[in-house]
Amino acid sequence: MKIAIISGSARPGRQSHQVALEVKNRLDKISIGNWLWDVKETDLPLLDYTFDSHPSPGDTLKALKSRLDETNVFLIVSPEHNGSYPGSLKNSMDYFFQEYSGKVFGIVSVSSGMLGGISAAKSLQQYANTLQGIVYPPYLITPKVQSLFSNGILSDDSYAGRMDKFLNDFLAFAKKLH
Repeated sequence: MKIAIISGSARPGRQSHQVALEVKNRLDKISIGNWLWDVKETDLPLLDYTFDSHPSPGDTLKALKSRLDETNVFLIVSPEHNGSYPGSLKNSMDYFFQEYSGKVFGIVSVSSGMLGGISAAKSLQQYANTLQGIVYPPYLITPKVQSLFSNGILSDDSYAGRMDKFLNDFLAFAKKLH
């Protein structure tokens, strides 16, 4: 099983990226094959052609497609922007479609507020269904992200426990379907 952790924000100072890195760190510790798709680092232009219809996809898109083809499971880590997920995430993911079909999706939402990005999580579940993915019904919300990390290290034991439970349950779900 190979998991793509999608870090969905391209904003400067993005705090959701810390959560994505923490997820990656935890998966690395239990030797689960994974890779990080950072939409900020990938920096895809505004979508004009999907990969399948692109007259000349560049090396970045070709490499990304190859990695997506090898991926069985997607774990999206996204902040909530204006009651949904960021346009940068949708723009990046929309370059592809068949690469997601029949694959498992999990959602981790992030917010500086009390609700932890629940609206983004619900929107992303609907989006993953549209991509013909198999969505893990529970999601992990991350409220008050600004108080969870100290110098880039997760310092909130309660959230760490919730993350561990979510990841363990999500991985068990994904393994059953894989």
